[in-house]
Amino acid sequence: MSPQSNRESVLVLDGQTNQALACVRSFGRADCDVFVAATRARPLAAWSRFCRARFTLSGETPAAFQALRAWAITHGVTMVLPLTERSCVLCNLEREVWEEAGITVGCAPDALLRQAFDKAHTIEAARACGVAVPPTRMPTSMSDAHAAARELGFPCVVKSRFSNAWNGTHFLADPGTGYARDASELERAVAAHRQADNWPVLQAFVRGQGKGVFALFDRGRAVAWFAHERLRDVRPSGSGSSLRSSAALDPRLVGPADRLLTDMQWHGPAMVEFRDDGVHPPYLMEVNGRFWGSLQLAVSAGADFPRWWLSIVRGRAVERRTSYATGVTVRWLWGDVKRFLYILAGAPPGYPGRYPGIGQGLRELFGRQPPGTHWEAWDPDDRWPALGEWVQGVADLLARRHRRAAAQPARGNSEPVAVLDTPR
Repeated sequence: MSPQSNRESVLVLDGQTNQALACVRSFGRADCDVFVAATRARPLAAWSRFCRARFTLSGETPAAFQALRAWAITHGVTMVLPLTERSCVLCNLEREVWEEAGITVGCAPDALLRQAFDKAHTIEAARACGVAVPPTRMPTSMSDAHAAARELGFPCVVKSRFSNAWNGTHFLADPGTGYARDASELERAVAAHRQADNWPVLQAFVRGQGKGVFALFDRGRAVAWFAHERLRDVRPSGSGSSLRSSAALDPRLVGPADRLLTDMQWHGPAMVEFRDDGVHPPYLMEVNGRFWGSLQLAVSAGADFPRWWLSIVRGRAVERRTSYATGVTVRWLWGDVKRFLYILAGAPPGYPGRYPGIGQGLRELFGRQPPGTHWEAWDPDDRWPALGEWVQGVADLLARRHRRAAAQPARGNSEPVAVLDTPR
């Protein structure tokens, strides 16, 4: 902090995300000076009354982050908080330079984050501490992939090893989770999910409900836990939620999550996701080593993770916390719009699970919601983000349609607009 002031000055990155808005509000109410950065000119979090100034990044590159750092120095920023994997990677590329400028980087170092960002490392860590994972193979060639699929059985799941792989100059694409019903679909899915020398991860399809627990750790010590029930997913085949309610902690989930994160000596926030059929031990799906899209629900229920993380970063002791209000329900309205677009587009190729129909989608979007439901972006004390959500969402939708039309002129505009994967 500057010698003239004891106020914390936090630069929140990835301002287009819901978790950025939750952090801006939390820090602002904690009497911090809050700034926002994003690759968009007017991102969601910048609509908050707690945002003092915003910076528009020219891209997701080291050069863009150097310009961001120079701007942060002139504004007296004392901490930069990356909220997506990409911004964590880019901040860590020059972590020492940030810190030499007097700006603390609010995420774990690269070596630790890689344990969560690299699915192969996460799976090996889970196996080592006895956490159940779906039957998994890690091929290193197409022939290996065919042999693995025969062992796992069809349909099988194909995942890129990294959601955001950095090759030294740019990030490599990840098409999201794929499914293969036969050998020909397998070849296409493996080719789409291969990232240079990193071959994708193959897993057996396991049935059950997607469930997660959320945690904050201080160098291997659990500080806080939170759980919610997913009432609707944005992408019906599996994703973050558009409607969720705070729930009591389930020991069947907290136990393996605690074991895994403690064994990893985790530091910072994390979401640990499982698939649970209620019969077998919950299967680990992934670990997201950052704040999650539904962060506002936790804050609304009394679990102020952003404020607690700020205290940990500053070396202040935080007592272990596991109590919060259950039954608090939050709806991400634009997430429900996106869900309806996914429903219109239909199930992903090869998806073996149940997929909702248009009638259900309409009832979800326009029908009655659970009693007492709160809106993600609306706050009577901070109203403008409720408008900003629609401005940003519609702009993203139009931009995606334009890119698709430009890339496929022969096919016109027949591609569904449902694949709208802006960061959550």
